[in-house]
Amino acid sequence: MDDIIFGSNDDILSKSFSTNMQSKFEMSLLGELTYFLGLPIYQEDKGIFIYQSKYIKEMLKKFKMEDRRHVLTSMVTGFK
Repeated sequence: MDDIIFGSNDDILSKSFSTNMQSKFEMSLLGELTYFLGLPIYQEDKGIFIYQSKYIKEMLKKFKMEDRRHVLTSMVTGFK
């Protein structure tokens, strides 16, 4: 099984592509993308957003850093 993601801001073009692909390949349409490769996807009028907070929390837990103090930048600012 292979996955394909396609989209367009033109509904007619998107539907045409979908119909064309379905005529050549066995496929099903699952609707709007909400989750991909373990990452939540949010589609809004101003853009598409991919959030990695779950992944980051898992990484912090893996390396026993979930209780560490957080900082806004990952390095010292103003250092020469």
